[in-house]
Amino acid sequence: MNDEMSTKPTIETLLARMNEWGESLTAGLEELRQSVQELRAGQDELRKGQEELRKGQEELRKGQGELRTDLRTGLHSVQRKIEILNDNFLTIKADIRDLEVR
Repeated sequence: MNDEMSTKPTIETLLARMNEWGESLTAGLEELRQSVQELRAGQDELRKGQEELRKGQEELRKGQGELRTDLRTGLHSVQRKIEILNDNFLTIKADIRDLEVR
């Protein structure tokens, strides 16, 4: 009986310590679960942000294409006007020479 009495507090202490470890591990696992959930939420946000960026890039590319088309059209129009102006200028110069010769 003496042996039982001397080992009983040691076993109780050991069991209490094991319970503390179990509670600590359980708390740690819960924190880990929460961290994983936060990480997954962050990944979802990142995916949404990437998708928005892709859409923005597509819109930018489309806008650049439209801008190129408008620029080409505008430059072609300016080129035609310069050609007409040049033709008119040459005609006027020729008329002036004819007048000078007379």
